[in-house]
Amino acid sequence: MKKVFLSLMVFTLSLNLFAMSDDNVKVQLSFDKNYDSTQVDSKYLKVVQENWRFPSSTTTGKAQKKKFVAALNLLEEVLNSEEFKQKVLANETVLGMDDQGNEIKERRFGKNYLWRDSQNLLSNEDIYQIIMDGNEKMRPGTEGEMNFNSWVKVCKWYQKAGTWCRKVIGSTDPSNSKWIKLNWKYYSYFDTPKMINNMTHEWLHLLGFLHGPAATMRQEVPYVVGKIAEDVARSIIAKDKE
Repeated sequence: MKKVFLSLMVFTLSLNLFAMSDDNVKVQLSFDKNYDSTQVDSKYLKVVQENWRFPSSTTTGKAQKKKFVAALNLLEEVLNSEEFKQKVLANETVLGMDDQGNEIKERRFGKNYLWRDSQNLLSNEDIYQIIMDGNEKMRPGTEGEMNFNSWVKVCKWYQKAGTWCRKVIGSTDPSNSKWIKLNWKYYSYFDTPKMINNMTHEWLHLLGFLHGPAATMRQEVPYVVGKIAEDVARSIIAKDKE
């Protein structure tokens, strides 16, 4: 019985580790320029702001809270834009190099499967459909919705030596919780598009997109789609300023 308990505990811990965003992972996007996204029906994902908490007792907190609220209010436009759809569907992954030193690319994501189901590989079209369906494991019956529940954690002085407080931007426990924990260390200076990147990243874990080996993280769904969402947000904000 003890062995079973320990195995379950290790599995839970490992699952948590694969549902974090690491500040050290840098994403470089690549797209198939010839892909025609009009062949795929557009879907609509409604963003539902269920519960969230953001520290705002200081001047910095108040200013950053405004950016956070702006991010929440912009998310729906970002995720339902044609630019977001095109980039998700056209995303390429670098598989290696040929004899001439050129990158070998394929229109797919790294670790393109849900949870640990590596037998059922997903196409970019499948991944777009899953995102737009918004079927979080811990929020059943809410298809077509991005149900957002988050709190921004301010690490205390005695916690700051820990790994999470030092280098994790956000995390969640997708099998057991609907909540996303975000790190004030980063949210104390992130702009609105960067917040959208991380918020999208963490929410994708709730759909079952987990991380694999560190070497391939930058090509996986949470990091790539999060970066796509950030870039789309920057584009929308820039157009609004014109």
